[in-house]
Amino acid sequence: MYYMRTTIRRLGNSQGVSIPRSVLDEVGLSIDAPVEMSVDGSSIVLRKISVTPRVGWAEDAALCTSESEDREWLEADFDPQSREGLAW
Repeated sequence: MYYMRTTIRRLGNSQGVSIPRSVLDEVGLSIDAPVEMSVDGSSIVLRKISVTPRVGWAEDAALCTSESEDREWLEADFDPQSREGLAW
């Protein structure tokens, strides 16, 4: 675990810190890599995003439509006649 002192600096209209290359290498991050930032008490936490958004959505949708109960629900949801009488 790293403990080092750094200074918050102005970056345009924002503020930031410089992260040493060795730290980025250790956690497997590179320049322009997407990260998730959160606040935990008085700490700012950066986490590598390990899951690409929407990965597996097509497979999950195919699985839903293969189930007869889900198929009926999905087809009814997209049937224009099933929307009659709804207030928009």
